[in-house]
Amino acid sequence: MRRRPAAAVSATLVIAVGMGSAACGGPVASGASRLAQPATVYVANCDSDTVTVIRGDSRAAPPVKVGHWPCTIAITPDGRTALVVGDDPGTVTAISTATNTAGKPVSIGLTASPIAITPDGKTAYAGDGNAVVPIHTATGAAGKPIKVAEIPHAIAVTPDGKTAYVANDDTATVTPISTADNRPGKPIKVGLRPVAIAITPDGRTAYAVNEFSQTVTPISTATNRPGTPIKAGPIPTAIAITPDGKSAYVLDHGSHTVTPINVADNRPGKPINVGDLPTGIAITPDGKTAYVTNGDSGTVTPISTADNRPGKPIRVGRGPVAIAITADGRLAYVVNYYSGTVTPIRTATNTTEKPIKVGRGPAAIAIKP
Repeated sequence: MRRRPAAAVSATLVIAVGMGSAACGGPVASGASRLAQPATVYVANCDSDTVTVIRGDSRAAPPVKVGHWPCTIAITPDGRTALVVGDDPGTVTAISTATNTAGKPVSIGLTASPIAITPDGKTAYAGDGNAVVPIHTATGAAGKPIKVAEIPHAIAVTPDGKTAYVANDDTATVTPISTADNRPGKPIKVGLRPVAIAITPDGRTAYAVNEFSQTVTPISTATNRPGTPIKAGPIPTAIAITPDGKSAYVLDHGSHTVTPINVADNRPGKPINVGDLPTGIAITPDGKTAYVTNGDSGTVTPISTADNRPGKPIRVGRGPVAIAITADGRLAYVVNYYSGTVTPIRTATNTTEKPIKVGRGPAAIAIKP
């Protein structure tokens, strides 16, 4: 029986990690020529084994067939390729964004989930069982699996592209991987069940979200040593960092809140009340607003990062689980798992546009740079 994704976080423009996949993300695009171009949005539909492409006119193109149960997606920094991770069995399917045609799914093991792409776009790292598989994005060829600990749940790559950090669910560790030779380093001890990881824009600190320890562990990327755990909510599950690197925001399923963390001293602020079951978060490129999807409320809560006050909830579809924001910051696209739709939100007014029908069980989203 298929499971609903616990927290399908936007794969682009969520944090400068990753996403992202996380959730897994990538750098914020800039430049007048890019801002003038309509965004192309890619949505992974878990229950349809397809990816829906939403064009700049907010119309969906014919679905693209990919591997089984695709619930993670990321796009290369040059925008040429969307990589879709399928599960059970684990596959990665490359989609050419020029033609929106898919290549043959590449097998990477029995199961798969997270994916992250290096800033130069040459290599993607996909999690599988107790290993991470490097994938050459130009050819789609999978390299030799890199042994990590049990169940890699999230992956983030440093802004300089030198190290990939893998959060290992079952062993309460994070494994650093040197991207130069794909060798894993000594596992870093964090809290119980690390399920998300994000790296500050300056690359100095990686934050691991530990669901069962109710904490966030800061890791110095210079030494790979963990710092003092930061208290989060009872069930923290996701994290995003502002573009200026000053604040991190941690979602908590248990208390239906978001905890802001001051990156300078790693002190948590007062939790911010949002809706039921917050699952996805995206921050506007100017860093002024964080948008949180509330899975059980059918809403999105905007948060002013200046004073950490939540705004009026925005009604979207049923089961919103992921969100991504365009490079110009004008539109946020919300993925509604149970409705099988994507709802655009105009960030200037926090009003919605007509929902766009996609496939069954959409769970992840990426926007072409």
